[in-house]
Amino acid sequence: MKNKQLTKKQHYYPRCLLKHFADEQGLVNVYVRQANKLLKLNYENICASNYSYESDDTIDNILENKLSRYEAKVSVIIGNILSRTEHILKNFTEDTSIITEEQQSFLYKYMWLQYMRTDAGRIIFMMSYENICLHKLKNKPRFFPIELDEIKDNNQRIKTFNKLFKQDGVLENVLKLFERPDTMNFHIAISEENLLTSDNPVIGTNEWKHIILPIAPHICIEFINKSIDKANTNFVMLAKMHSDYLNKATINTANYFVLSNEEFTFSQNNYLYSRFKNPSWKFSKPHFNS
Repeated sequence: MKNKQLTKKQHYYPRCLLKHFADEQGLVNVYVRQANKLLKLNYENICASNYSYESDDTIDNILENKLSRYEAKVSVIIGNILSRTEHILKNFTEDTSIITEEQQSFLYKYMWLQYMRTDAGRIIFMMSYENICLHKLKNKPRFFPIELDEIKDNNQRIKTFNKLFKQDGVLENVLKLFERPDTMNFHIAISEENLLTSDNPVIGTNEWKHIILPIAPHICIEFINKSIDKANTNFVMLAKMHSDYLNKATINTANYFVLSNEEFTFSQNNYLYSRFKNPSWKFSKPHFNS
C-alpha cells in the first residue's frame, strides 16, 4: 500500500473561511506587505506556507490533520450563519435559533485556536508558555503586535509549538482552557461598510473583553463581555466608525496580507502606507494607549 501523500502547502487561515471574501472567480484584493503591492489573487494561494505545521525532526501532517478537523466543523457553522443571515436580512425577520449555544461555545474556542495558529499567535503562545514554566508570571503583558522581524527571529518557537501540539491530547487540553465564560455574549454583527481581514483575522480589544472575527465582507461574529455589552439580540449593526475601527485594527495586526472583497479605498490605502511604509509611524489611539 502506498503512503498517503502529505500536504505541503498548509494554510494558517483556512480556505473554508477565506473563500467568503473572494469574488465569483475565487479572487480577492490583497495588499502583500513584503512586496508592498496591491494584487488580485486566488484565495487558495494566500495565507499559507510550505509545511507550516511541521517540526524540524519530521514531516508527518499530524498537526495539520488535527487542525483540519476543527476547520471542517467551523466551516459548516459559518456557512449556516451566512446563509441564514442573508435570508433574515432579505425578509426582515429575527431568527433566535440561527445558532445553538453549543455552536457558540465551539466558535469561542475556534476563535482562540485561529488566533493561536498563525505565525504571530504561535510565537505569543510559546512566549507565554515559557514565562509560566519559568515562573515569570509578573511579566508585563504585550501591548503591540508581533512584527515581521520578530517572526524571523522566533522561527524556532514556531517549530517548538508545532512539535508540542502534535503530541496526543495537547491541542485538546489547551482548548479546554478556552471554555466560553458566562460573561461573554455572542453577536452576529452586520456592517454596511466593507470589512477587511488579514492573515491574523481575530481581533481582540478592551483587554480581550471584545473578540471579533470577520467572516464575510459585511458580517463578523463577536463575543463581548456583559460589562461593556448593551445589546440583547443575536444581531447588531456596526456603526461606520466601528467598522472603520475594526478595519484599521485588522491592518495594524497583519503580518503578511491584508484582504478585501472590494478594492481598497483611498483612506485604506493611506492607512496601509502609513502603517507599513512610513518610517515615522507610531501606534496611537484609539487602538493603542500610547
